[in-house]
Amino acid sequence: MSPSLPSSPLARPASWARAGAGLLLVALVVVAAGCGGTRRVAPPTALPEAFPNHTIDQIHAQIAQAADTLTGFSARARLSINSPAQKGSFSSSIQHRRADSLYMSLSPGLGIEAARALITPDSFFVYDRINSRVIYGDFALVTAFFPISGEDLFQNMLGLVQPPRDPTWALTNDSTYYYLRAPDGTERYTIDPALWRVVRYEQRRPDGTLLEDRAYLEFDQFEGLFLPRRLVLRRPEDASTASIYYRDVNLNPRSYRFALDVRSSATWIPAETLQESGD
Repeated sequence: MSPSLPSSPLARPASWARAGAGLLLVALVVVAAGCGGTRRVAPPTALPEAFPNHTIDQIHAQIAQAADTLTGFSARARLSINSPAQKGSFSSSIQHRRADSLYMSLSPGLGIEAARALITPDSFFVYDRINSRVIYGDFALVTAFFPISGEDLFQNMLGLVQPPRDPTWALTNDSTYYYLRAPDGTERYTIDPALWRVVRYEQRRPDGTLLEDRAYLEFDQFEGLFLPRRLVLRRPEDASTASIYYRDVNLNPRSYRFALDVRSSATWIPAETLQESGD
């Protein structure tokens, strides 16, 4: 998912209040998202002539160049989640400015806006409009759930995942894909050289237990870029599966709006108190 994912197993925060956990989890599902245009364009399937003889540096350079001109995006998406804390599907409007703020509005349907979420480089806020409360905390709590940085967040939102530059990675291939594997086997990237995109990411414990599996699917062309329209995220140890499907996207919009517009009567709840209480 990111160019700087740690190779150690994912940390997990203590239990959250059920509603708050569900809302935060739905918000963070989008962190691994992809996008695409409304017009379906078949992605390229022809492999480059140099395949399978590219070096790790060449592979990284091909993947990295796609995001050079992007400053942000807005989109409409459909989120689905199945976990012990939350089950259901949500419509979402999303705005994200690179290395800055990510804003989402979530609706279960019937025109009801259930929640708004804002993630900044140092904080997060989840506004539960149904129960009139705001759960907030440091970005470190987000990274405990999903270890990312601001730049990694943007790349994942657009499905432009970049493997880290590391000469110790083991590079292999089959007839279609390149595979980059960490020396200890805890991480693996599957790369489609016809697209120069990561199409799968896996994170495992040293004993091989799967911690996380992300699949980037249904690539479409938008403004000259091929990007995944659908992402499926699995965390077997948490019994959690989530997916996101982008209906439409606007790259490099001229303006953004990140205001939560919280009611004056809403209760503000530090996330740390939910962790400590174990509610």
